[in-house]
Amino acid sequence: MENHLADTAAQAPTATVNPGLMFHFAPADTQREQIAQITGKYPVRISPYLEKLLQTSEALRLQYLPHPDELSTYGTATPFEEGKKASGTYGLERLYRDRVLITPHFDCPAYCRFCYKKSRVMRNKPNMTYAEIDQVALEVGQMTQVRGALITGGDPMMDPAKLFYLLDKLDQLPNINEIRIGTRGLLTMPHVFTDEICQKIASYNRRDFQNPLNSQDLAINVHFNHPDELTPEVLEACYRLTSRGVKLRNQTVLLKGINDTTETMGHLFQLLLRNGIIPYYMNHCMPVEGSDYLRTSVAKGLAIYRHLCTESSTAIPHYVYAPSGGKVHVGPDTQFDYEYRNGLRLIRVEMPYKADEFRQITRKDLPSGHWENHEGCIGGYYIDGWDD
Repeated sequence: MENHLADTAAQAPTATVNPGLMFHFAPADTQREQIAQITGKYPVRISPYLEKLLQTSEALRLQYLPHPDELSTYGTATPFEEGKKASGTYGLERLYRDRVLITPHFDCPAYCRFCYKKSRVMRNKPNMTYAEIDQVALEVGQMTQVRGALITGGDPMMDPAKLFYLLDKLDQLPNINEIRIGTRGLLTMPHVFTDEICQKIASYNRRDFQNPLNSQDLAINVHFNHPDELTPEVLEACYRLTSRGVKLRNQTVLLKGINDTTETMGHLFQLLLRNGIIPYYMNHCMPVEGSDYLRTSVAKGLAIYRHLCTESSTAIPHYVYAPSGGKVHVGPDTQFDYEYRNGLRLIRVEMPYKADEFRQITRKDLPSGHWENHEGCIGGYYIDGWDD
């Protein structure tokens, strides 16, 4: 099995981006110079399968191709990373009391221009070694409050052999019963999800009907933003998982000019539901460096969310935005408290997370722009986007 899985990882090469695609948003020479400047810092990578889709989908081109507007930014390369506690062991992080994040593979088969991890994913960071995975298992096993692990990236599906090694280690920990794998590989490299791979993933789901607390659940967090992404090959790959009992929960990112209408978002969620994929999160695009042109206001996302609330409840995801202190859930009656500074519109928010618990978990003070309120919870500011 391991040799075969290693071969599968090798079958996920990346395509050399042809100039016609690379400069799609830069017809003028001056704009091409801007693209060269941008890609010198944040490179472009597109998988062979994805390159085919980019030929006909503007929604996908906007997500993956460099744009001159990336040079105009107020964002940071690490908009959500400041709140995490990196373990002494490479690849292990923790922000919340009950779960950890593990990154066995830091690279991706394709680079989203709005990725909030772009300072890590696009930087050729080394991947975890097997010895580091062993050490992570030892550390996580001693975290008595932790019951869940999110295996994230990069994209862990780029190295299935290492992913399954990690899963086997987590499988041995009595405190870990909830496992999630975060991947966009179903879009970028659907061929990797063979029957054998999907059956192996499904094997980590265990049910104990006599003592249900001993059951273990593995689900996959997938990432689809637009109906153009749900091609026959992609949906077949998804079915190879759902037909084996593996839940797929979709995390959509709200993106200007791509899915920021009730029609597009509603159509996307209908397609997901009819193909066994759960609309899980609608994430507001984080203020990551170079992504300003893709960021709507949170209020526009709320308008879309309110419309979704008038439809079947199964089509309603969690709408969230994320200061460094943690996720903030937006409800249909949410009111925003704005402040304006240096041309930025900031949303002032009080979060449910306890400041003392944050300090204990991360072993550092609150991130910049955050404070402890009179109830001992974290307050903070979030940089809003613009709709014009």
